[in-house]
Amino acid sequence: MEWFQKPEYPIKEQLPRIEHHEKLPEGAVELARTTDPNEGDTVLFVRQGGHLSLLRAVSRLRMGKIPYYRCSQADFPLGVLPWFADALTEFRKPPAQGGLHAGAMTSADEDVEGEMLCIQRSMNAGRGVGGYAIVNRSRSDHGKLWKNDYHPQEITFADNFLYDAGLLDLIKDLGEKYRRGEL
Repeated sequence: MEWFQKPEYPIKEQLPRIEHHEKLPEGAVELARTTDPNEGDTVLFVRQGGHLSLLRAVSRLRMGKIPYYRCSQADFPLGVLPWFADALTEFRKPPAQGGLHAGAMTSADEDVEGEMLCIQRSMNAGRGVGGYAIVNRSRSDHGKLWKNDYHPQEITFADNFLYDAGLLDLIKDLGEKYRRGEL
């Protein structure tokens, strides 16, 4: 059908799908775990070979009594860790300091270890607060609804999660470990 979105770049092979954050596939290594202060979701950083899977696990009761569980996954090269902190700093610079034009909502796509990534501003990243999404245009979302439909993989983090709850510091720490070859 003509209305399906087409990828701009070659699509990489999918990494193994992680169905539950407490049941990682063989060879996968949990690098870090934290909790989103907005919804209470568990966020995991998982190394799968030379790649990083970011998991967001939600476990709660719907209507107070119906168990609900979802584990979403977005995959990136491990180089996303040092790249993100630097790219976010550039994204947030005012135009007068060499940043993007006023009102910009997305950065240019950048090649990070062979995958095309960008940062997008999110106006509602959790309980009415803004945030930022890391978008991987080289990988199609695991949860495709129709065959041959393409949606880039992405994960969104609220500003207060990044800056007040320490997520950006955690990402910077993992990025430094990656640069030193410790991951």
